[in-house]
Amino acid sequence: MAKQLLHGRYELVRALSQGGMGAIYTAKDTKLANSLCAVKEILEDKQSDEYYQLRFAEEMAALARLDHPSIPRVRDFFRLRGRSYLVMDLIQGLSLEDELAEQGQNPPPKVVRDILQVLDVLEYMHGHEPPLLHRDIKPANLLRDRRSGKIRVVDFGLARSHSDCRHTAVGTMGYCAPEQMSGQAEPRSDLFSVGTTMLHLLTGEPCNLMALALAEKEGLPPLPEGLSEIVGKAIEFKASRRYASAREMAEALDRWLVSYGHRHHLSSACLQRPSTRKIGPPKARMPHVWPISVALAATLALGAGVSLGKKTMPTSAPVAVRQVSSLPHKATSRPRKVKQLRARAAAGSRPGTPGHPVRPGH
Repeated sequence: MAKQLLHGRYELVRALSQGGMGAIYTAKDTKLANSLCAVKEILEDKQSDEYYQLRFAEEMAALARLDHPSIPRVRDFFRLRGRSYLVMDLIQGLSLEDELAEQGQNPPPKVVRDILQVLDVLEYMHGHEPPLLHRDIKPANLLRDRRSGKIRVVDFGLARSHSDCRHTAVGTMGYCAPEQMSGQAEPRSDLFSVGTTMLHLLTGEPCNLMALALAEKEGLPPLPEGLSEIVGKAIEFKASRRYASAREMAEALDRWLVSYGHRHHLSSACLQRPSTRKIGPPKARMPHVWPISVALAATLALGAGVSLGKKTMPTSAPVAVRQVSSLPHKATSRPRKVKQLRARAAAGSRPGTPGHPVRPGH
């Protein structure tokens, strides 16, 4: 019996995940040597709308043109029986959500390095015109590649251009920004999701609206020194208070890595900025010690002189102090000495004059 193929090409193997916005399947591409791929079934309310269908084709074509090492390649997209499908390369690995559940929390520097890779993807996407938004950044959509250990951003089923995100409220509750829930997503909405993702990975606790509201009122749970400010700024309820761009947030995280001795060698911000590592004072060398000693001795002597003067000088007599430069003194005293020498020489040149002894027999 022939197996039923999706779109006459893809054989569904198993479901990877399912949710309110659709499902993701592992599939075999029968027209490409049965190579494995990921098929995303997209469920949205407006799929029957003619405008949506047109926009879907345009958005999927834009995703297919993306070229970034941390973004799986788009292989195909199509509509079938009123549903939309997106086919991408399958990434063999574990999501950060599953990794957290199986292995526990990673050290903060590793979490920051993983997030920097995510921000690099967002900077690339937001740099398009119009900007492309992911709209569903969360630990479940960040995979660690089994072979390279690098982070791959997956599940682009909700990715849309900024201009097409108006009046479309989608995302995962607890991870999407307030303005995104009201259909007003923008690039800083993705940064809010990055902040909530960091909070989840650093604390081990999934994010929810109640926890975020409590954090807004009472502050974040204990986080490593320096990261509370970064996460707190990323998850500000008002977009205007968040980081202005993915690059700005990446630079803040990179500075944290550098300041705590965990330099991030992949960060473009780190390569373009001079190191902020604290450098201690240079060791004192003997040839440079004497000016310090002289200055110190002069200061002590001056202090002693002032102290002695206060003891010996009558307090009733006013003292006039006049500042005299040493240069004019030298300029006036030198010609006076020259005149004296010339006069002495002239007087000594006459015989019998004092200062010019006359020898007997001359």
